Amino acid sequence: MLFRSLLGYGGLIPFAALAAGSLVLRDPALRAQSLFLLQIYALSIISFVGALSWGMALTAPGLAPAFRARLMSWSVIPSLIGCASFACPPVWGCLILAATAALALAFDLHAAPRLALPAPWRTLRWHLSLGAMAALLTGAHSARLLAA
Repeated sequence: MLFRSLLGYGGLIPFAALAAGSLVLRDPALRAQSLFLLQIYALSIISFVGALSWGMALTAPGLAPAFRARLMSWSVIPSLIGCASFACPPVWGCLILAATAALALAFDLHAAPRLALPAPWRTLRWHLSLGAMAALLTGAHSARLLAA
């Protein structure tokens, strides 16, 4: 569990660094670049989170076919929404990515008991999602400031 926690919490470092960079760097071009990289990183993580549902649908024993199909169907939705967020201005893109992270968290926590996922996984999932959402909300605020 320690290794998983280190990997998970380590994954928040780019969120925090890029969100901070989008706010505090002096050069507006660097701030915009940090914001863009924050969105790209968020898209990659949101896609990864969706892919976890695909993997669980393929490997979890004894799932009802309808639930397995729901997991597989859901697994592609976060990446599709995340990709679509890039068609929006950065403030909206960050808000859409934050909302997608919240939606993915809600789906995963709802599915966790049926997948027999342990309580420490749920706690880690909460922490990581809240960290990502906080960074993306910071990014949305930064995008608003850059646009003003």
